[in-house]
Amino acid sequence: MKIKKQTIFLIAGLLLLAVSGFLFTRRAIPVSSQSQAVALADWLHGSGGNLNVMVTYPEKLETGRKNLITVAYQADKALESVLSQGVVFDLQLDMLKTVVQPQKRMLIPVEGGRKTFVWEVEPFIAGFAEASISMGLGDNSLSGNYAITAQQIIDFSMEITESTAATQGELTTWGFVCLAAGLLSLLAAYLLNKKKQPVKKRK
Repeated sequence: MKIKKQTIFLIAGLLLLAVSGFLFTRRAIPVSSQSQAVALADWLHGSGGNLNVMVTYPEKLETGRKNLITVAYQADKALESVLSQGVVFDLQLDMLKTVVQPQKRMLIPVEGGRKTFVWEVEPFIAGFAEASISMGLGDNSLSGNYAITAQQIIDFSMEITESTAATQGELTTWGFVCLAAGLLSLLAAYLLNKKKQPVKKRK
């Protein structure tokens, strides 16, 4: 039995639309993550305030890709009252089997309001990574030449897997390609079907 061209285009179009929907769905799936919160006390100025910190990190990392570790922090009202005297957030990420950007030790002047800092970590070998973030508060005299004086330490571990799936950008590109090809196939099926319809004769 010979399959008509419009049928082939119709089936191909529907399949391509289904594939594009699958790709867009895969792109929308969020990466599972974990969070830990700590408070750093102001021992330097004696304000009685705290810097509230929330660290969020993915449960799994992929080799060859930049994965994000986010540090959100905010001074409470008591700590905000002494920010003009100079308060520095000192934090350091120690993590094996990864490249850390911009750098593992950061000295960030604390400002009012909620702020966010992001580390990009790129693993170069699959396995299991132990990570540690050391944090403390100091003044403008802090220097990266000296070891960090940690008030709080967050320890966590993450599985590192080999990167096999397409990136988010690639999923989007191929999703639009399949969507466009599917719509063109459906249009071709419609035009072929319309072309083969018999012309009604006038009485």
